[in-house]
Amino acid sequence: MSCFLMINSWAGADQEVAAEKMARVFRMGSDEAGNIVDNLSNGNPWQFDHQVSDRQSEVAEPYLRSLGFDVERIPVMSGDDFNMPMMDETVESKPGLFGKIKGMFKKKR
Repeated sequence: MSCFLMINSWAGADQEVAAEKMARVFRMGSDEAGNIVDNLSNGNPWQFDHQVSDRQSEVAEPYLRSLGFDVERIPVMSGDDFNMPMMDETVESKPGLFGKIKGMFKKKR
């Protein structure tokens, strides 16, 4: 199974650090991540456009929460022709999305 990650808000100590780490997690530019974190801190939720495996989300969710993000998993509903997210948008998955996060957890132990 897979899911989408919805981030409802951000309430952390350092917005720049959160944006930098979010950019690495979701493989996006730092300006884009900075805008997203700014919007999140103003109460505007954001959903990652790609499906994430359950295994990846189990690693990403606690990591993102530790940065101050309020994370929600949205299960992908199965359709006859394709997988459809519960939100309005259909997207393809991106392999190896959170591999770097796993490495970060292993380094901290």
